[in-house]
Order: sequence, then C-alpha cells, then structure tokens
Amino acid sequence: MTDDGPKLDLHAAIARFNQGDYFAAGESFELLANSTEQDRPLLEALNRIAAGLHLRFERGGRQATINLLSQAMLALEDLRPSYAGIDIERLCQELSAFNDDLRQSPRELEVGALRYRAQLFLERRRAPRIVFQRTDSNQQG
Repeated sequence: MTDDGPKLDLHAAIARFNQGDYFAAGESFELLANSTEQDRPLLEALNRIAAGLHLRFERGGRQATINLLSQAMLALEDLRPSYAGIDIERLCQELSAFNDDLRQSPRELEVGALRYRAQLFLERRRAPRIVFQRTDSNQQG
C-alpha cells in the first residue's frame, strides 16, 4: 500500500458521506478503522455518525440516532479543533445543532406520515457535513 492509499480511502469515504450515502460511508469508515490504530477514534466516531444518519433517513430511527450522534460527539471531543485535516470543531457544532433539533422534533405518530416525510426531507438538507480544515492558501482564493 502506498502512503496515499489510506488518505485517498478516507477522502472517498468522506465524499460518500457528504453525498448522503451514509451506509457506504459507514462501511468505509469501519474498514479503515479496522486497518489502523492511529486514527481509530476518529474513524469509529465517523462510523457512528454515518450509521446514525443512515438509520434516521432510511429507517426513520430517532432515539438510536440521537444516541449514536451523542456517542460520536463524545469521542470527537478530544480531537478538537481539527484532526487528520478535518475540521472537528465545525463537525461537532453541526452535530450538536442537528441532535438538538432531532430531540425537539415530533415523532411520526405525533404528526402523521406525510408531515413526517417532509420533516425528514428538511432534516436531510441540514445534515452535518465533514469538511477539511481551511488552510491559508484556501482562504486567500
């Protein structure tokens, strides 16, 4: 394996995540976590986020998503403000806001199926993204 291999795989997994393919991204994060010790806490946290969002958007899970995102935020706490080039601070802020909104959202039985699907559509648009930390060269252009 070349030195660029794991980095390229991480970038591909993050691209899948940011495209909303949470299941595939989670699988990639899990495979990467099993192949390294160094970045395992980051990769396991990203896997939890991907699993939680997949559960929410594909299966309508609510409490399990809240739990997975909360666990991921705890794991990411020690990696702030950035790790492996990822803006962890921003990710944690987005996760916290999303999780807070999710906790306050009504359950499907409370609003009916149609309104619930609309709610999930809006939530998907506000889903957290994984972004790389901006560098000085990125900020100038």
